[in-house]
Amino acid sequence: MTQTEYATELLRILRAHGAAASATLAGLIAALPPKAREIQFVVFPDQDGEGTFSVVASLDGPDLFVLNKAIEGHRYLFNVRHTEDGIEPEVPLFGSDEAGFNVQDVIVDTAMQWVAELWAASGQGRSPLPGLVYGEEGYGTREPLVLPA
Repeated sequence: MTQTEYATELLRILRAHGAAASATLAGLIAALPPKAREIQFVVFPDQDGEGTFSVVASLDGPDLFVLNKAIEGHRYLFNVRHTEDGIEPEVPLFGSDEAGFNVQDVIVDTAMQWVAELWAASGQGRSPLPGLVYGEEGYGTREPLVLPA
């Protein structure tokens, strides 16, 4: 699988989970505490580059623990997990050095695009706060994306 094919397949999978992510985002917006200043969406690719990852929301503002506790049930927009039945949701996986490209960067860049699409459809104009989406630990080739309120 080439880098372009992987990004295309990953975006297809993310978009297929858009309705659930949109519902999660709506719940997050409804639960926003008054002192929150920004919603941050962080893409966490696995460190081994096998292809698992999470897209997690957190809030910026004073007393981060209290702020993030308020949205606790609405933080995961997408989360790949190892289960008894395999990987859920099912995403393409790679062995070590199998891909021929940086899997983590492609995951972050693709997930950032998906979050921006999700925000435009379900967050912008509904959220009183702006958003920011970026990759954890410097993964991804794009600059963090600012998402307007």
